[in-house]
Amino acid sequence: MKRPFPILRALTATCLLVAAGTSVAATPAGDDPLAPLQSAYLRSVPPGEQADLYQALFETVLARVQRSYATEVDPSALSAAAIKVLEPLPPGAGDPAEVFRSAINAALATLDPNSRYVDTRSYTSERSDSGASFGGLGIEIEPGDGAIRVVTPIAGGPAARAGLLAGDLIVRIDDQPLAGISVSDASSRMRGQPGTPVSVTIRRAGMGQDFTVSLTRETIRRQALSWSMEGDVLVLRLRTFSGSVAAAVEQAIGEATAGNTPKAVVLDMRGNPGGLLREAVTIADAFLSSGDIVTLRGRTASNQRMWKADAAELLAGLPMLVLIDARSASAAELVAAALQENGRAKVMGQRSYGKGTVQSTYSLGDQQGALKLTTAFYLGPSGRSVQRVGVAPDIEIVTPASTQEVRRAPAPAQVPAGVVLSDANKPQTPAARVAQERCALQPKVADPVLSCAMAYLHAPDFEAFVREFAGASLPAR
Repeated sequence: MKRPFPILRALTATCLLVAAGTSVAATPAGDDPLAPLQSAYLRSVPPGEQADLYQALFETVLARVQRSYATEVDPSALSAAAIKVLEPLPPGAGDPAEVFRSAINAALATLDPNSRYVDTRSYTSERSDSGASFGGLGIEIEPGDGAIRVVTPIAGGPAARAGLLAGDLIVRIDDQPLAGISVSDASSRMRGQPGTPVSVTIRRAGMGQDFTVSLTRETIRRQALSWSMEGDVLVLRLRTFSGSVAAAVEQAIGEATAGNTPKAVVLDMRGNPGGLLREAVTIADAFLSSGDIVTLRGRTASNQRMWKADAAELLAGLPMLVLIDARSASAAELVAAALQENGRAKVMGQRSYGKGTVQSTYSLGDQQGALKLTTAFYLGPSGRSVQRVGVAPDIEIVTPASTQEVRRAPAPAQVPAGVVLSDANKPQTPAARVAQERCALQPKVADPVLSCAMAYLHAPDFEAFVREFAGASLPAR
């Protein structure tokens, strides 16, 4: 077998030249960061064709990481993280595919929470699930505390009807523990043919013991965008940046303005987990006539790019408000930052999630799965990254203590030179804070945050809104 070690050493040296100013040292000449890992892997699995295939896949994955990760990486550290998983395993007893997946994902997890290996079954499932509908439980999930955390149950879905809550930990699916498995694997286990049963074991804060809920999978339909007229205000509810949602936004505005003359517009991205970079850039551009939209910073030429707004603008001149919360992430944060920092819109709600990275997917070949890798950080027009700190609202809506969500930002990741990354514990301070119950409910508006948005848009100006609803003098800005 061709040995990969000179390739890794050469890549390391090249990375040091490209990413000047980083503190990671090159692997000393003559050292072989991959040999101990491959040796530990072969010890842990029975010999054969599968073992050889996955032994070689370590080389493929780590070489791709060396070439394409957003910042310089230390191959020795990656190898050590994988070996730590392999060492406790009994000799020759592990399934080659399962052992490889556990080891390589342990290595990738040291980079950031979003870089991971996806096996063939999960990769195929993820691609098929990117359509308009799928069989599942209606739940958004993320990694959390050795299990899988519920980000939000989709309204009307099986999980929501069964009483699952944001923040719940799913510790088992059909008696299979979830410790150590990826989000994609957990998602694959929960999805399936509509009408089929599945049970999930839940660990909830404040409860003494876990409990199990029996559910039936249903067809979950994605609705990326919906719109409504709330009086003279056009409300665009944007739930994801998948598919051709930018074209859907343009169509919705055309339909809304054909029979109405809106006086203002609300872009509601609460709970939006993100999606495609191109869709986010296009939507931000649609509401801007000038200025920077976003800048990518990575190590490769394809991940060094800036987008600027063109002169065309939808709903030009209309007052605009963007709604976000602690679950608004990634592409949603990109759009919010672009509109806020260009002065096009005020942002209302809670500080967003704090995921300022871009992932690329690399197929690893037939029946070998794929690598999802963080390849760039993005910066808003001001040059700031939202990584770890999120987008701070201009007007923070303070919810009752009983309904407040705990904000769980991604774990720190390496940051390339030139990225302005604020202290995670010191986000920008909102210009005003308003308790949501102080906003008088507008006619036919049951959503208290949207009610606050209506109150703001109908106020004579920002200061008048703050005086009436914040009940305090304006903080310094």
